[in-house]
Amino acid sequence: MFLSKRKRENKKSDIRTEEGYTLLYKTYVDFVFDICFRYLGEESTSQNITSEIFTSIWERRNVLHKDDWKTDSWKRYLSKAAKHKIFDYLRSREVSKEYLSKVIYEVTSFENTTEQELQYGELSKQVNMVVDLLPLKCREVYQLSREQGLSYKEISEKLSISINAVNKHITKALKVLRDNLTDYQVSNRSTGS
Repeated sequence: MFLSKRKRENKKSDIRTEEGYTLLYKTYVDFVFDICFRYLGEESTSQNITSEIFTSIWERRNVLHKDDWKTDSWKRYLSKAAKHKIFDYLRSREVSKEYLSKVIYEVTSFENTTEQELQYGELSKQVNMVVDLLPLKCREVYQLSREQGLSYKEISEKLSISINAVNKHITKALKVLRDNLTDYQVSNRSTGS
């Protein structure tokens, strides 16, 4: 049975058929690619977006009505589809950049904080070991001053020693700490004086 010329043309332009889809693809693939490339300037991304658009049309071919799609309609539809996909791509790329920046910041901050905490922990351990080696009275004065935050006068009254003696014990403790913690470049300020 022969199909009339009009029926053959309708079948040929019906995107629900492989022949119709192929015709649509060949007719508009460069048009869609050019729109994408104009906005993005990236050949591979433009090709990917173009492929996504035509894949979507093929997947939805049964819900698209052939009578609604004339040449001008396809151009408008594909132009809008391309711009929409470009917008989605650019938005996701910006979100990815923001996310990546945030992750890099957090990782860097975490690494710095972790490194500082480790260094502080190691330094504290070393300080405690050196303080434990101090003579009993010197250690007691140092701990009351640096660990409990007592003033020289309060230490003097608590231990029944002169303020001058408190000062000498603190000076001796700090010298021992400086001499034994040279790897940490401890200054009077770092040890709390």
